[in-house]
Amino acid sequence: MIDKQLMSCTEFKILSHACMIVKAKGVTIIIDPWLLGSCYWRSWWNYPRPVFDEEELAHVDYVLISHIHWDHWHGLTLKKYFKNAKFLIGDDPNSRSMIDLNSIGMKRVEVCQHGKRVCLGGMNVYFYNFGLFLNDSAIVIETDDCTLLNVNDAKITDLALKSMLRKHGPIDFAFRSHSSANSRVMFKITSEPSMVFDDKEHYFRSFCLFMDIVRPRFAIPFASNHCHLNDDVLEFNNYISNPMELEEFVQAGRTPSWQLRVMLPGSNWNFDAGFSLRRNDCFKEFFDSYMSEYKKSVVGIIDKYKKKENSLKITDGVLLRFEDFLKKAKVKKLKYGLRILLTRPSGDNDSIKVNADASCSFSQNLTETSDGKEPLLIMPMAVFFDALRKNMFHHAAISKRCRFIATDQDSMNVLKNFFGKLELHELTGTLSVRYVFKLLYRQLTRFPEGLVYLKFFYWIKVRGLATYDAEEEVLKP
Repeated sequence: MIDKQLMSCTEFKILSHACMIVKAKGVTIIIDPWLLGSCYWRSWWNYPRPVFDEEELAHVDYVLISHIHWDHWHGLTLKKYFKNAKFLIGDDPNSRSMIDLNSIGMKRVEVCQHGKRVCLGGMNVYFYNFGLFLNDSAIVIETDDCTLLNVNDAKITDLALKSMLRKHGPIDFAFRSHSSANSRVMFKITSEPSMVFDDKEHYFRSFCLFMDIVRPRFAIPFASNHCHLNDDVLEFNNYISNPMELEEFVQAGRTPSWQLRVMLPGSNWNFDAGFSLRRNDCFKEFFDSYMSEYKKSVVGIIDKYKKKENSLKITDGVLLRFEDFLKKAKVKKLKYGLRILLTRPSGDNDSIKVNADASCSFSQNLTETSDGKEPLLIMPMAVFFDALRKNMFHHAAISKRCRFIATDQDSMNVLKNFFGKLELHELTGTLSVRYVFKLLYRQLTRFPEGLVYLKFFYWIKVRGLATYDAEEEVLKP
C-alpha cells in the first residue's frame, strides 16, 4: 500500500499573520513563523490569533525567512520551535539575518541565491529578492500539482515580476500583503494638518493591480493580519486594512481574472479536498468584542512591560554612546537641530537635543513641544534603548510607537534625513568597499529590478508623486 503522504498531494495551512506551512511528498516547510506573543516592543500582535499544532511544528524540516522584519523573523518563535530545522534566507548585501540567526542558536542556515532552484524533496523553492539595502524576498514553491507565489511584503513589480512569471507561470496561488506596515502614518506637519502621507485604499488598489499581472487561480490576502494593543498605538488600528474590506473592494464593480480567497489562521487547502476556510466573524459583526477580549487577555503582559519602560534612565554613558552611534551613521551636519522626546508610560518624559553639529545634550521632564523650526522625534524610552543597543532604528520606525513631527516641510526634510541615516546604518552596517561591491553585483545580476527603480525615480522625482502613488503607476500595464 502506497503511503499517501509520500505522494504529491500538496497541502498548505495558514497559521498566522505571514506564516504558512506547506507540505508535499513527506517534506514540511514553514515560512515566516511569528506564532508567540507580540513584536516591535509590544506594539504588534497577531490578529486573529495564531492557529497551530505544536506537534506539527516539531516535524518541520525547513524554515524559510523572507526578510528580517520581526513580524517575519520572530526570535522568540524561532528559538522555541525550530532549533533543529534548517533555515533558508535570501541573499542580502549584508549578513545581518545570518548573524542574528546564529546568535540565537540557529546554526544550519543556507543563503539562497536570487532565482536559483533549491530542491527540498518534493518541492522546488526559489527566492526572488527585491530591494536595495534590505531585500524582501518573494518565494516561489513548485510541487507536482501546484505553484505558490508568496510575495508577502516584497514590492516586486514590472519587468522583475514579469521575468519571474515567464519562468514559473501559471501561478495557482498568489499571496500578497494588503495593509500598511511602514512608518508613513507617523509623520505630521503641524502647519499642514490636512497633509496626507499615506492612503489606506492604496494597498487595495496595489493588491488588485498586482494580481491582474500575475493572474493566479486564487489570490490570497496575506501578511497583514495584525493589530495594535499597546495604549500608545491603539489609534493605528484604524489604518489597518483588513481582508474583508479588501474583499468588498474587489467585489465593488470589478471582474478580475482571478478568484479572491480570504484565508484566516486555521484555514487550509489540499489537493484532494480543496479549501477549508475559517469563519470571518472576527472581522465582521463581532470585531469589537473580539478586540476587547484580546486586549484584556494581554493586559498583564503589557503592564509588566510598562514597568520596565518606566525604570529606564538616560545616563552620561548612554548619551556618549548615542553620539558615537550618530558618527557611525554619518550624521555630521544638520540644517538645524532637532529634539528627541523620550517617553515613559508614566508620563515622566526626558529629552535629547541633537544640535546642528550632531552633538547632544540631555534634559529631563520635557513635554511634546519644539522650538521654532526644530523638528521633534517622539520615541518611547524602551524603543530608544533597544534601537541604540541593537542597532534597530529601522525597526523602531516600523513599530508605530514613534512620531515624527515638524512645523513645515523644510523641517520635516531635516527630520527625515536625520532618521533616514539611522535606519540606513541598521540596513547596511558600516559601509565598506566590500559591502558596496556586493550591492552593485547583486543589482547587476538583477538588472530588471534596476529598471523598476528608474521608473520609481521618474514618478517620484520628475512627476512629484508620493511613494504609494508611484508604486501604483509602476504596477499599471
